[in-house]
Amino acid sequence: MKKHITVLFLLFSFVSLFSQEVISENPLRLKGGLSDRRESIPIINSVSKELSLFIVDRKTMYLNKYDKTFNLLDQLKFERPKTQAKNIIDAVESNNSKKKLELITIDSQTKTTDLTTTPILSKNERYLEAFAHKNQIFILTLIPKTSKINVHKIKKAANIETLEYDLTNEIFFDKYDKPMLLYRAFASLNSSKLNIERIESDIPNALEASSKKTKLYIQDDRIILSLDISNRYSQLITLDLKTNSFDLTSIEKPQLDGVNRNNKQFVKSNSFLSKKLLYQISGLRGEMKFNVTDLDSKKIIKEITLQKEDSISFKNTPIIQEGGYYNSHREMEKTQKFLRKIALSNIAVSVLHKQDTIRVTLGGVKEIAAGGGGFGMPMVGFGAIGGAVAGLGNTFVTPTFYAYSGYTHTKSTRIDCLFDENMTHIQGEVAVNAFDHIKEFSDGILFNKKAETVFKFNDYFIHGYYNSLHKKYFLRKFED
Repeated sequence: MKKHITVLFLLFSFVSLFSQEVISENPLRLKGGLSDRRESIPIINSVSKELSLFIVDRKTMYLNKYDKTFNLLDQLKFERPKTQAKNIIDAVESNNSKKKLELITIDSQTKTTDLTTTPILSKNERYLEAFAHKNQIFILTLIPKTSKINVHKIKKAANIETLEYDLTNEIFFDKYDKPMLLYRAFASLNSSKLNIERIESDIPNALEASSKKTKLYIQDDRIILSLDISNRYSQLITLDLKTNSFDLTSIEKPQLDGVNRNNKQFVKSNSFLSKKLLYQISGLRGEMKFNVTDLDSKKIIKEITLQKEDSISFKNTPIIQEGGYYNSHREMEKTQKFLRKIALSNIAVSVLHKQDTIRVTLGGVKEIAAGGGGFGMPMVGFGAIGGAVAGLGNTFVTPTFYAYSGYTHTKSTRIDCLFDENMTHIQGEVAVNAFDHIKEFSDGILFNKKAETVFKFNDYFIHGYYNSLHKKYFLRKFED
């Protein structure tokens, strides 16, 4: 019986003392001149915990298949499919069509590939996001000028099941706290691209990601869309992925004392969802408020007010500014300067639970022009291994690798704070996390690493990369 591997591609563009160990190293010979970080695609079967790693070269594509302990079971080599996907990156940035899907069937016996293209979205749909969950692919779309959402579930052989969510009777608020259609929350006035940020709340997230006004979280068999367009409310839309049922929750944001009719438009606010708690921040020059709300009871369990004359008694780090043009790391002391910096930035809060400690990062991100080495708009890919669909993440780089890249390349002003499970501030140093460990190691390899990726496996992270000096592909385990 022939064994097939099916990969689905959406046509669009998107030595140390710390704990790390080599868990796999295998010979591999790639051509030179690879582009930076878009050639390694991990697929983890959520049931068997087996890893399949696609490594894309100039004209060939390798498939390394590992068992759950990272022993290499097989290495296959195929001719790289002549897909148009990577050639339309720039075009998609301008027209944002995202309406087709490429189905690549790989025969592991004959080592051949077959490429077919199938439409996926109707003419009246706009692509919002794609993600993989429990070995299945989901495409999230919006109907323009409405409050209707579609979720397409892609199964074997490109069979598509669609769930329709009609939120027409719900009220959504714009930045002036006036009712608007849901579609407007994601539509940018300056671009044809719809905006949303995929957040994995169990990994370190840079403020650059959490500063986005519209975010997507996955919890069990639900997705939650958070909207922070309004100055008054954080709105959470929960969509059931098994049915077309939904729920809308509006949580009032912290209201600042110094706000009046004249300066209301200058208030910055945002939120972050982690577990069953919603963390909200509001800021204006000279003032910041931070609330934590239990979403089950809708009760506020933590409130912090910070004025410019106050000391920041709840911080566990200095005020840190990172990513400047002339000095990539600066430390400040004055509360007034911190409040001014975040009020002039895209304000954000990011949260990471680690055992019984909650690390909260408060601050802001200032947008700067991206250089030529950025990710741009990578191609989205998903895969199916041995007949069971498994996701490649929501970009050609994995979501975790995307978060890692943002975490290590952010221009931000921030403080880190530690709390216990009751949201009581606790003393102590903020531990270096796995992303910091990986970056330190990765920087030491310099120019010898290619086809780099980062992904989470169980409770730790794996850094994969091709070492062009040793002609091997390495997998290294990193823990906090």
